[in-house]
Amino acid sequence: MAKLRHTASGHEVQTDTALAALYQQFPAFETPVWWFADEHIADMPVPAALPNWQCFTNRCDIADQLRAGHYQTDLGDFDIAADFDQVQTVCYRVSKEKALVHYLINQALSRLPIDGKLVLSGHKNDGLHSYAKKAASVVGTQAHIKKWDGGAYLATVVKLQEPTESLDDSQYPVIREIASAPQLFSKPGVFGWQKQDRGSALLIEHLPAFLSLFSTPPKRVADIGCGYGYISVRAAELLTDVEWLLTDNNASAILAARKNCEVHQLKHELVLADCAMGINGPVDMVLCNPPFHQGFAVAGSLTDRFLAAAHRLLASRGRAMFVVNQFIPLERKALGLFREATVLIEQDGFKLVALQK
Repeated sequence: MAKLRHTASGHEVQTDTALAALYQQFPAFETPVWWFADEHIADMPVPAALPNWQCFTNRCDIADQLRAGHYQTDLGDFDIAADFDQVQTVCYRVSKEKALVHYLINQALSRLPIDGKLVLSGHKNDGLHSYAKKAASVVGTQAHIKKWDGGAYLATVVKLQEPTESLDDSQYPVIREIASAPQLFSKPGVFGWQKQDRGSALLIEHLPAFLSLFSTPPKRVADIGCGYGYISVRAAELLTDVEWLLTDNNASAILAARKNCEVHQLKHELVLADCAMGINGPVDMVLCNPPFHQGFAVAGSLTDRFLAAAHRLLASRGRAMFVVNQFIPLERKALGLFREATVLIEQDGFKLVALQK
């Protein structure tokens, strides 16, 4: 369950009760501690750093947040090197992606010593009980599960033996083909990794009409929040002589996007960045399908940040096209920055918005 709280600036943000329950346990954990930090941590205050802790995350915004709190943090695709220090406790607020949860549980149980502890938090609809029971069964024990405020649960698994098997993690690290026409690659850990997103497909369908607005063909194009690179790959079918700038805040997505750019021989630059932070323009065109699946409370600030990034990157009189859920007032917000904001089409719960700087 997520509860709304107000920041000093008056903005509403979500507080994850399962993460809050986990935070309460931090001082009692036996060190060394590994913390697997996922998307739930974004924009929530983190507890003060404790000695002998190591954090792992695949998102650069969360890595920045943890480092600002003075945590030792490894940013990557949760590829935990063999030379990381011994661990006594692993804690993890379970993610939305089942394959990732299984992968991280496998990592924890294989690296913990006998009598080491895996502490999981989540809600019933996150599958917390199932994850905890499966983890316990492969190390010869039972999970201790306790209910906390706000519908949160904490599960503790004490390792009594080496794992008898691994949980099915869908070969989490492997970048694999997900489509053949055109050929596309992705992996678990990337949003919508097994599908071609409907919003992105709608953007590609109407890209020719958007390109007709340009007096000269764009030469440099940015794909902000690129995911595994679907928009860039498909748009490159129409834009054959273009320099592509792809950026995402998720290290797993960047790995998959690199594979797709290489397979399709795109002239590209890939940057791991949060809302294109630190990236230099100018570009002639921005294409963007922002991650507004995160929810209503986050959508307002994300709208502002993605619009600001597009405006900053675009050359004078450059254009951007966004695809967003119909309920997001992107065109109204855009008029504070852009000369024009036009809704091109509304369909299947999405809308395409064309912007001119």
